[in-house]
Parts: sequence; structure tokens; C-alpha cells
Amino acid sequence: MRMVKIITTALFVAGSLSFASAATAEANFKRCIACHGVKAEKVPPGGTIASATLKADEIKKTLRGYKNDKTYGGKMKMTMQLQVKPFSEEDLDALADYIFTNFYIAK
Repeated sequence: MRMVKIITTALFVAGSLSFASAATAEANFKRCIACHGVKAEKVPPGGTIASATLKADEIKKTLRGYKNDKTYGGKMKMTMQLQVKPFSEEDLDALADYIFTNFYIAK
């Protein structure tokens, strides 16, 4: 019986964290709307592709590039570096998953 309680508690906590990540990602996405559109459908200024056309792993790679590699990016790299600077790696993953799950447009 004790094991059932432990497993139930672990599943509840994991579910709560997942919900918190999704809620945080939705709030964090609001920083993106001005340049990327309300559904990540716009090609941003200086960009070449809409985020909604990328898979989650491609978005994660791009966000990490801006956060961790000061030479990464094109004309707007400084803007993007400032945007992702306050985010943790987990925040970036959640944001990429949020964009892909809610707005993905197959090419």
C-alpha cells in the first residue's frame, strides 16, 4: 500500500510540473509574438523561416544556439540572445514544445 502512495504522489508531482511548464511556456511565448506572430507563423525581421514550420528539436537547437553560442544567428542575433537570456534550458525546451504542439505547420 505504501508503494502505491509513493507512485501516486510521484505521478501527481510529475503531472503538476508538466502543467506548470506548459503554463510557463505559454506565458514565455508572449515575448515572441511581436516578431514571430500570435501563432509563430510569421518570418521575423531578418529571419528566413517561420518558427511554426520547425519541429520541436529544431526549435530547441535554435534557441540553445542563441543562448549558448555568442556567434550563432544572423542579423537579429543580439535581439534573440537578449530574449532567451533569462530562460533556463528547461524553459527553452518547454517553449519549443509549446510552439510545436500548438502551432506546427507541416512544410
